[in-house]
Amino acid sequence: MSLDTSSSAIHLNLPPTSSSQLRAPNLITVHPSVIASILTHHSRRPTEADSSPRVIGTLMGTRSDNGQEIDVRACFAVPHKEDEQQIAVDMPFQQGMVQLLAKNGAKESIVGWYATHPTLNPYSALIQNYFTGETAPYPSVHLTIDTELDPSGKGLGVKGWVSTSLGLSAKPENCVFLPVPVEIKYAESERAALDLLTGPAPTPSPALPPLPALSSSLSQLSSLIDQTLAYVQSVNAGSQAPNVEVGRYLLEGLGRWSASAGSNEDEGGVKAGLQDTLTVSYLSNLVRSQVELAGRLALLQQQQQVAQ
Repeated sequence: MSLDTSSSAIHLNLPPTSSSQLRAPNLITVHPSVIASILTHHSRRPTEADSSPRVIGTLMGTRSDNGQEIDVRACFAVPHKEDEQQIAVDMPFQQGMVQLLAKNGAKESIVGWYATHPTLNPYSALIQNYFTGETAPYPSVHLTIDTELDPSGKGLGVKGWVSTSLGLSAKPENCVFLPVPVEIKYAESERAALDLLTGPAPTPSPALPPLPALSSSLSQLSSLIDQTLAYVQSVNAGSQAPNVEVGRYLLEGLGRWSASAGSNEDEGGVKAGLQDTLTVSYLSNLVRSQVELAGRLALLQQQQQVAQ
């Protein structure tokens, strides 16, 4: 789903001899959670008169093999201050956050930065130059989010940009921003949550039964379980041909998988998890008994010493 249907994106067809790492991406996909995090950051910004008119942050994601598509999967806020005369970005905080995420095993890397303002200003080139150094040798992308909503429903536009040097002298402010198409990317399992967020607010009614949504979900789940059970029984009885794809999905749903490639063992998942749970429960009860016994023996020893 495109976030900007009227985009006038410019694509530069570089010669085949140029490195693909230096080419500007032709598509930016953004996960809905990234947009939600950016809007949360904007809503929690300081409201003082001397505060910055926008908030910025780092975009984390992955690149395709040819570097032409960027998938933005996460982001985090970066403190900064700006006014008409100067701008200050907390670079040590940004670098510390990247190191912390790397220690936690994050697979995403820095792909660019975002700002909650629909237009670019002279400071955007300076910030873009800093993040270009963080993403080198790949170009850095920039997302601008329009947080102003009017009564007609317009607003909340998300646009993507890349920069290229302009002029003879190599200065950070000598660059031009080129638009890049932006699309929202989500899994089918996340569609229900997105529809709930983007749909109209529900109107409560006292005539409705209690917890109607939960009742409907449980009824649908019960119907799906009955269909799955009927399919499995028909396959076991030989009245229906088995489907490999359906069987694989059922095995993954139950948490069962083969112990190793080429192995005939099919024990794991639910059974292995139950065994692990029983083992942990047994060990915890054993440790608790040992602690209580040690405490009673210590108390008995103290009483004997007092009696002597």
